[in-house]
Amino acid sequence: MKTLKKVCALLLAFAMIFAMSACGGKKAEPAPAAPAASGQSSSGSSGSSGSAPAAQPAADPIVLRVGHKSSDTSSWQKGAEYWNDLLKERTNGQITLEIHPNSELGDQKEMTEMAQLGVLDIVLNAPATLASFMTEISAMDLPFLFRDYEHAFACMDTCVLDYYKQAYIDVGLVDLANWDTGFKYLTSNKETRKMEDIAGQKIRYAGGAALAATIEALGASAISIPWGETYIALSQGTADAQFNPCDTTVAQKVHEVQKYFTNVPIQYGSEPITMSLISWNKLTPEQQQIMVETCQEAAYYQRDIAQKMGKEAEQTMLDYGCIYCEFSPEEIGKIQEKTAFLLEEYCPASLLADIRAK
Repeated sequence: MKTLKKVCALLLAFAMIFAMSACGGKKAEPAPAAPAASGQSSSGSSGSSGSAPAAQPAADPIVLRVGHKSSDTSSWQKGAEYWNDLLKERTNGQITLEIHPNSELGDQKEMTEMAQLGVLDIVLNAPATLASFMTEISAMDLPFLFRDYEHAFACMDTCVLDYYKQAYIDVGLVDLANWDTGFKYLTSNKETRKMEDIAGQKIRYAGGAALAATIEALGASAISIPWGETYIALSQGTADAQFNPCDTTVAQKVHEVQKYFTNVPIQYGSEPITMSLISWNKLTPEQQQIMVETCQEAAYYQRDIAQKMGKEAEQTMLDYGCIYCEFSPEEIGKIQEKTAFLLEEYCPASLLADIRAK
């Protein structure tokens, strides 16, 4: 099934190469020349004071394809739709987004590979997936790296964005902004109320060395499973547990096969909005600036929606019959102490210093 899905995704990728249009499909063209200085023509000679500027042909509209793994009711979908509205407004309809939810174009790794080829323009990504391409970003999945949401957002918008900028470019991507996945809480088919209860469980994770090391430091087994296959894996016992925000858990109906959930903030999850460097280079500098500014503005909207949806989803889980297992501050402190060494091991020293200074 997994092989068939990957083959279908690759066939779609090749089909899109021939069908591409606008930014995602046009052949690269030289960037337009910078506007001439005031009082001069584009050739550099002095312009006539009374002459009207030459009429410019209307540019072709740009349609950027966006892929993400979550549902069409998720905060990521809503954030992408809001971003699309901002882009249409700022560009007078010149740039629009074509949004594909539910892993329609493949899983996150497959979509990232498509973005590297320029077949897909934008992927709502995850550090765990990106760690396959740029190892250092695995640090973003470390436990207790951020104190709370305010601290996480402040870092994601500044020092984290700056630190990884070149690393993205080196693998053919551009990080436009970091949206929110949220603090991830453990769900399990086993009652889990203290650190020792985590030991021995098979915990699904998306990937990344730091995340696997976190799970193993708690005495559990890290099982790498694509998100789209997680429901089946949990229902069949391939994995015992997983951790995600409540809204992500509910969106994929994972709460139907996980009886217990906890308040253990295993990690904070960001959602890097990664754009194909090939697609990025087809935009003018002005268009690039608009992409960054509107994506960041959409981040504020998406973060707010995500936290509201998280609270609603928590109630949905309780209403469904899931049992909430509260860890005491002492137990959470034990987990933090048990995993503290990972921050020094996996997070680059300069980035860790900047995060702690925020």
